[in-house]
Amino acid sequence: MRFKSDRPANKRPPAPTRSEPLNDQRFNDLIGKASAFFATFERDLQGERAEAIEEINARMVEYGLTLEDLMDPAESALPRRDAPPH
Repeated sequence: MRFKSDRPANKRPPAPTRSEPLNDQRFNDLIGKASAFFATFERDLQGERAEAIEEINARMVEYGLTLEDLMDPAESALPRRDAPPH
């Protein structure tokens, strides 16, 4: 048994529209706002990354860990790609 909906199938509600036409000035304003939004997001991402690295470094100092302690032992047994051959 299928239930009927008040809304016809495959029909979306109409998208809101603006009464202001998309002229060159409005287009440039929208592009500027979008660029500012993405620039803000990128700065926040970089800031969060820097905070995470700072927190990791603080925890490493707190627990007396080195980078070698964090390495996978299986990887340290393999020769490094950037290391000169023996």
